Amino acid sequence: MRCDDRMIHGQCIVRVLKDFKIERIIGVDNFTAGNAVLKSIYKMAMPPQTAGGIYTEEEAIHEIREHITSGESTLLLVKAPQTALNLFRELDGIPRELNIGPMSSRKNTQKATMYAYLSGDEIAAIEEMSLMGVRVYFNQTVDQKTEEWEKVKSRVKR
Repeated sequence: MRCDDRMIHGQCIVRVLKDFKIERIIGVDNFTAGNAVLKSIYKMAMPPQTAGGIYTEEEAIHEIREHITSGESTLLLVKAPQTALNLFRELDGIPRELNIGPMSSRKNTQKATMYAYLSGDEIAAIEEMSLMGVRVYFNQTVDQKTEEWEKVKSRVKR
């Protein structure tokens, strides 16, 4: 599972899909899934050889359950840590890891890494996942240094 507020973009398509040999993308974001234009744009951004779509959290739970045991290399992509937390609460059988990639600087966010800015609600969601036994780490691409939440959390105020 990867958290990236831009979801499907150049770095995701060029690096992440290639590095992990991704065959399916399950994008999860209620706002994007509820907006026909945005949903269509994200779907068109997926490489033609990659199956998948953009789903609400409720739709995604069903979709993920269908693919947990498929053996297909699947990227579960969320825009926000709160969405990841909700999925971890609802689903068994998914790897207990969350990779946080780029998160844009926005109003009321704090710099957590060179490329990730977090709001108070996002920090709380990450901390709750960590307490649930989810490994939360920050990494843009596999060839860059990974930072674990335990180290990053000392840089942000809760």
